[in-house]
Amino acid sequence: MTVEELRGCPLFRDIAPEDLQAMLGCLSAREAAPRRGDFILRTPDAHPLLGVVLEGEVEMISEDSFGKKSLLSVLPVGSIFGESYTCAKARNRTIAYQARTHSRVLLLDYGRILHACKLVCRFHHRMIENMVELIAEKNLTLVEKLEVVSRTTIREKLLTYLARQAEAAGARTFTIPMGRTALAEYLCTDRSAMTRELARMRDEGLIDYTKRTFTLRQ
Repeated sequence: MTVEELRGCPLFRDIAPEDLQAMLGCLSAREAAPRRGDFILRTPDAHPLLGVVLEGEVEMISEDSFGKKSLLSVLPVGSIFGESYTCAKARNRTIAYQARTHSRVLLLDYGRILHACKLVCRFHHRMIENMVELIAEKNLTLVEKLEVVSRTTIREKLLTYLARQAEAAGARTFTIPMGRTALAEYLCTDRSAMTRELARMRDEGLIDYTKRTFTLRQ
């Protein structure tokens, strides 16, 4: 990883380049390169870690006791992950983080982020402020998902999700970040039923789409 790469991550916003170099050692930083489908964090560790996506995408998923998973969020470059383990005393073993694509991630010792070392490195307070902001943003994202999946029908879920994507893009034509299988998992619905509903919505003139690019007609 490079200093320029780190400076582009929201977690390290407003931290001087010379402090970034010192930070890597202070926080026991290490880089990992999970391949698609690899689990990065799955169960609470004796030494909790906070991850940062440097390249690729990471899925935040929930697993039940039968191994069925539900997609909670897709985390792009710059996102943090693992805070559900590290910030809660009662850790949730059902949350896992899995590489959606071949990825590169930075893993940091969470304890060293919260507790300043003997050198009292000046970047600690700035990093904690950045981390709190990122956690708040992720909470809002999860609230938005709850609004989507709480809808009664597949059509209502799709329209709510697509409306949110259009709003974020600032346009009626936009590209969503996931394919059909991942979208069905995100909406907590059957892929085949969802695909049929999309086709009906297009036939009725509500939407148009080509692969991941959608247009809201009404």
